[in-house]
Amino acid sequence: MSNSQNNMELRRLSAAPAEYRVERVKREDGGEDVFISGYGAVFEQYSKPIWDEWVEIISRNACDGCDMSDVVMVVDHGRDIGSVLARSRNGEGTLQITVDDNGIAFRFKAPNTTTANDLIELIERGDITECSFAFWVAEDRWLYDMTFGDKTYDVRRIEKLGKLADLSIVVSGQYGQTSVSVEERAMVDKARQAGKPTAEKRTMSVRLAQAITDTLS
Repeated sequence: MSNSQNNMELRRLSAAPAEYRVERVKREDGGEDVFISGYGAVFEQYSKPIWDEWVEIISRNACDGCDMSDVVMVVDHGRDIGSVLARSRNGEGTLQITVDDNGIAFRFKAPNTTTANDLIELIERGDITECSFAFWVAEDRWLYDMTFGDKTYDVRRIEKLGKLADLSIVVSGQYGQTSVSVEERAMVDKARQAGKPTAEKRTMSVRLAQAITDTLS
């Protein structure tokens, strides 16, 4: 288990498992409401290699007990007013969050703001298809020096998420590709090295090796 409860991490991912959906609903007054839905995180899928050193997978039950008391939906993890799209406080508000077998799903009615209107246009054109989430880890588990052919990676399985801070629609970056800052990398590396054995290397499973090959292709 890594002691990372005080260190927020970001992960970006492709929305391919469930692409963004823009739903236009006619109102009785003749107007139109626009809803945006998708996945902010996916379970049981290997990430791309992070810093070309480790791959990551989020357990299906990682959200059990996760603090989701205050989660904002934003653009590119922004914290200014113009970046906010929706918000959920104690399960209520303008952001609907659902945890299912695939991951953390979201749905919200787009606000009538310049940012949201621009975002709808970009999503419908297919220019933006990716999402991200910010979180704290409560429990994780590492497998070290897993090898397949000439590739060697550590494998991090996130068993429990401690807190979900935000869900974010992002311009670029896929899960595990450009999501850990230099400071966060040092924190995770320290946690890895603290428990890393000097035992012989173990063979990577064919499933993991294929997943890595797929992400790099």
